Amino acid sequence: MLPNFKIGVGTIAWGNQLIWDYGIAYDEQSLYEVFSRSLQNGIRFFSTSEAFTDGDSERILGRFAAKYPEQAFISTKYVPRPWRIRRSDFLRAMNASLARLQLRRLDLYQIGQPTGLMGIPMLVECAAEALDTGMVKNIGLSGFKANEIEQFSDLLNRLGGAVSCVETEYNLLNREIETNGVLKICQDLHIPIIAQCPLAMGLLTGKYLNEPIVNGLRRKIMQRYPANGLNGLIRLMNLIGSEHEGRNSAQVALNWLIQKKVIPIPGIKNVEQLDQNRTVTEWDLKPEEVTRLDDYSAGLAVGTE
Repeated sequence: MLPNFKIGVGTIAWGNQLIWDYGIAYDEQSLYEVFSRSLQNGIRFFSTSEAFTDGDSERILGRFAAKYPEQAFISTKYVPRPWRIRRSDFLRAMNASLARLQLRRLDLYQIGQPTGLMGIPMLVECAAEALDTGMVKNIGLSGFKANEIEQFSDLLNRLGGAVSCVETEYNLLNREIETNGVLKICQDLHIPIIAQCPLAMGLLTGKYLNEPIVNGLRRKIMQRYPANGLNGLIRLMNLIGSEHEGRNSAQVALNWLIQKKVIPIPGIKNVEQLDQNRTVTEWDLKPEEVTRLDDYSAGLAVGTE
């Protein structure tokens, strides 16, 4: 079982120069300030992956966590690459993540959607073994379809384990989980959801309305989100936020997810972002405000047509 987290810290940008301008806009020292101040403010959940910048995100997080033993709750991900076909491949990957993170045991090990020859039954067996050996406290799933979540959960239950969470993209510009069955199966099975990209790579902060996205690769990736209606959505979020002591659109977007009983993990690169995001648990959108955001975003978000 996961602790009762309301928000966490995403680390996909930690060490990533190609997309997120690491070393230019921020560096390891600024990330360390994020980590230490997060713990000081009661934010203990940090989510990374072996795939983030070839493990550099894990290495950076591991260096920080070593200075605060057993204070952070750390999640990383196993990526079922096509050439990983044996249980030994799973174990080797898990041990490599533990080494980069400087840990003996993972609080949460999330398994990515299966590809190639390593299907769900084998991944379940690997997950169960990781739980049995004590190398992993909790097993989660990342990017799974609804039927895959149901199958994995059923098989793991038979082996005495349980799926502790499902991580998937969810934000006001991408609400696919509401219509593709993922949200429903998680609710039916009482599995918490962790929201990747809760701010749609920064679009929901509103900063890109007047400021161009300089990084070409980031701009290309962000084209998957709808542009029509974004200005109006940002205005609505800022208007709603003004009724809550002047909260901004990013804070409203994160609080919307919290009201949906979802755990957002916004990417945080500096203490200014942290100070803004950490306060979203201190207040609540009104039910009618959530409904207004639901209704407005339904006309433009992916997965609501």
